[in-house]
Amino acid sequence: MLLVGLLPLAGSAQETPDNDFGIWGSVDMSYTFKKKAAVDSHTQSDNQAIKQSTKPSRWSIGTRFEYRSRDLSRQTNLWFVRPYVGFKATNWLKMNLYYDYFKNHYKGYYQHRILFDATESLSKNGLTVSLRERFIVAYAPESDKWSWLLRPKLTAKYHIANTRFSPYVACELYTNKHWTMMHNFAGLNVNLSKGSSLDLFYMFGLNNGTNRQDHILGVGYGLKL
Repeated sequence: MLLVGLLPLAGSAQETPDNDFGIWGSVDMSYTFKKKAAVDSHTQSDNQAIKQSTKPSRWSIGTRFEYRSRDLSRQTNLWFVRPYVGFKATNWLKMNLYYDYFKNHYKGYYQHRILFDATESLSKNGLTVSLRERFIVAYAPESDKWSWLLRPKLTAKYHIANTRFSPYVACELYTNKHWTMMHNFAGLNVNLSKGSSLDLFYMFGLNNGTNRQDHILGVGYGLKL
């Protein structure tokens, strides 16, 4: 699906690009529920004392706030607030359900959005390759219109051994009846401390049907409680 979006680019390659610059910033906080696990502790008596310990469950909750600017970062493009619930089905499959209060400040409308995604991941020798399939249903009260969107994202990330750094590259495609946007990322995850991380990235965006090209610098802070 991601490769399909590359085909129309050849026809517009000779057009003069309309470049824009913006900044994206986000804060993401999450909490993974714990479950009790009994651990046997042998004593000198015939009975065994059972110590109660906890380990992470498959369920998590969180919330995310994101802000994006445009027009050389002089105007607000959009912002959203996103509470969510996550479920880790297996070691390689995780699913999330989100609600967005989404405000497009530049175009002057807001939406209620429901998002569902499933992410499959494969890791070996520090390299993690993941494919996220995201489906979005949106409702705009002012126009009383529903819309939908698919956003597959392919990511390759490598953790540098004995460091806090994990560089990555990613490609995300926005598709409806045809592809509308493509976002290409080069970034760096930094593990600040236990449960705390920083995401720094550059994004190059293409828009189908126009010669607009977006150059984005982004920073995201993540906290696992």
